[in-house]
Amino acid sequence: MREVSQAGRAAPLVGWGTSMPTVPDLVPGARAAALPQRDLRKLLGWFVRIRWMFVAGLGAAVLVGSLALRLEFAAQQALVVAVVVAAYNLVFAAYHRFARPSVEATGRLEAGLQIGLDLVALTTLVHYVGGPSSPLVCLYLIHAIAGVLLLPRREAWLIGAGIFGLYLALVGLEIAEGGPRHRLGALAGMADPRATVELALGVTLLVTLVASMTITSAIMTGLRLRERQLQEAYASLSEKQMQLVQTEKHASLGRLVAGIAHEINNPIQFIHGNMRFLSEAFGDALPLLDAHGAGNPGLRIARLDYPLFRRQVPVLLNDMAEGAERIGEIVRELRTFARRDPGPLDEEVDLAEVVRGSVRLLHNHLKRFRVEEDLDPALPRLRGNVAQLQQVVVNALQNAYQSLPVDGTGRIAIRARAEPGGAEVRLSVEDNGCGIPPEIRDRIFDPFFTTKQSSGGTGLGLSIVEGIIQQHGGRIEVESQMGKGTVFHFLLAVKGRVEA
Repeated sequence: MREVSQAGRAAPLVGWGTSMPTVPDLVPGARAAALPQRDLRKLLGWFVRIRWMFVAGLGAAVLVGSLALRLEFAAQQALVVAVVVAAYNLVFAAYHRFARPSVEATGRLEAGLQIGLDLVALTTLVHYVGGPSSPLVCLYLIHAIAGVLLLPRREAWLIGAGIFGLYLALVGLEIAEGGPRHRLGALAGMADPRATVELALGVTLLVTLVASMTITSAIMTGLRLRERQLQEAYASLSEKQMQLVQTEKHASLGRLVAGIAHEINNPIQFIHGNMRFLSEAFGDALPLLDAHGAGNPGLRIARLDYPLFRRQVPVLLNDMAEGAERIGEIVRELRTFARRDPGPLDEEVDLAEVVRGSVRLLHNHLKRFRVEEDLDPALPRLRGNVAQLQQVVVNALQNAYQSLPVDGTGRIAIRARAEPGGAEVRLSVEDNGCGIPPEIRDRIFDPFFTTKQSSGGTGLGLSIVEGIIQQHGGRIEVESQMGKGTVFHFLLAVKGRVEA
């Protein structure tokens, strides 16, 4: 469906001059938009680089702690963890280097896999380097925040639950073994924490974890909503810019057309008037020419034998008169397009009667097709211009029957109903004709665009109709399927209506 706004193009997402929707002020329950695939891949690549820094730092810490500071901890196990992290990080780095996935679910799957592997590696490292009381436990918070940044809300909170579950597993393992298996030398002089202390640390981690994820989630929700609103505002501004350009183009075109129409109108009036005079003169002179031709069998006029001349001249005069009339009609359409004068819009309009009058006007064309009328008897009477609205209906009916097959199956349906709420009236003209090709659907309201050059179409009909509907505070919607037909919906505001 294509909706034509008051500037004649697709309606924008955000109205001009309206304030943006208010963003929830960091409300944790606010729903954020999903992270775009491109941004997700950039963040995942950034995490690959951060992981290289972690591997290098862990390796350096092991070497310095075990060789230089002589600290007592599981250096060998820590190095194994560093090697494992480096191995799967190499795989992710190669994937980002050579693969070009385009499906969003692929990025989310990779994010979950990266965070999951990191958590397993971190839990193993914490177990060997200090247990639940190790300062490395704070790295869990980084992964929780990463989950909020990279994944949708539900998946991020699953990551948070997994983190706390891994920590509880560490506590359980420490309690089962009667204390930590390994502890940093700096902490060797401290008493081994009891189970209650470990559980207290767990509660502290849980509170910190939930608070960090909630705050991060709220911030990300606000940022993503603002980003989406900025995109909508940009689309709206772009649309309004196009509308202003189109309006200015129509205004300039209108001035040009008005001048051309004025220059053509005067001579065509002379031609049209003279053609009537010549037709009457030829009719009066014809008996004299017949009498003269009867006495002169070889009579030739304008290099034509008289019998041929007598047959052809009336046809030529009629064709010239019809051509002059056609030019006059085109000039009138040009002047109507150029003027765009709303005229008096204070008449009482019975839309149903406008439809019936239009059908009667086109009876000779419509009688070959099946015409269905479904007009709500309770339609409110509007204020507007009866002649202009009848021009809208006539043009819509003309477009409809010109697209219909001539095999007797052509059908036109005209419906008029008040929209829910009573703010608008919808007038629909539907046909089962050939439809509008998708490649020209956005151009049908452009001035001088026509697919009926062979039949004398000017391409101004729908442009004039669009202007009339806009002047009445309405809009146009178009539905069309190739081979199935087209529906034009004219929605007219009921503001200022006249009650019957």
